[in-house]
Amino acid sequence: MKSRLLTIVCLLLSTFPVSADPLVARFESNMGDFDVLLDPIAAPRSVGNFSAYANRGAYDASIIHRSTTYNPLDIQIVQGGGFELVGNTLPPIPSDPPIPLEAGRLNALGTLAMARTSDPDSATSQWFFNVTDNPGLDFNYAVFGSVLGTGQTVIEAIGAVLVYNAAAQLGPVFGQLPLLSPSLSVDYLVLINKVRVVPFAITSLTHASDAVEIRWTPLSTNSPVRVERREKLGHGTWSVVSSNNTTGIFHDTNAPTGSAFYRVVTE
Repeated sequence: MKSRLLTIVCLLLSTFPVSADPLVARFESNMGDFDVLLDPIAAPRSVGNFSAYANRGAYDASIIHRSTTYNPLDIQIVQGGGFELVGNTLPPIPSDPPIPLEAGRLNALGTLAMARTSDPDSATSQWFFNVTDNPGLDFNYAVFGSVLGTGQTVIEAIGAVLVYNAAAQLGPVFGQLPLLSPSLSVDYLVLINKVRVVPFAITSLTHASDAVEIRWTPLSTNSPVRVERREKLGHGTWSVVSSNNTTGIFHDTNAPTGSAFYRVVTE
């Protein structure tokens, strides 16, 4: 995947951001953790809607309730955001009013989109990941984010989980339920443990006599970043000073004595 510039800061006598902090959705699941760079320019209502659900905990202990990857002639998606696990039950996630369709971006591999009914303006809490390019969905479903780093390997692992028809036991909406074992048990559901939307930002930057310490919003190990530096913001070459960094912190022991500019970029 192409690198995406996430944030830039500069260090002079003091520090300040020179670009708005991008929004990242951090997913934790029983199949692995991953991050999604949200796109409020292409789909502002969708990003705001998803963020509201995520940050009030609506997606915590929710499930991937639908996967279509078993059928190569069908669209290739995994879908969640509709049902939460409460004990041994799967009640619907309480929904806010539906939002209008914002279908500008393509439903390409690794993108996150709002699910809906046949009504274009019916999206509420549910979303899906495109496991491959799905051109048949283009301009009909609102794409509002892209998986970062190697997080798509988690999506593909979810898409590889076998699908079972649990409609008779759970209701018609669970006719394409991915299960880690043929047994219909809560232990074998694909579980989304937690989702939070946070600004990707430099959280602290300190300058001592011998080094500069940079800290940023930590991402998952599937979203490594590199730190780049140059001495003049408007021109000059960016030098990589840290690569494949998943720690959320970097000490630049070779920082110049004058001004320096830093940026953090996904790898």
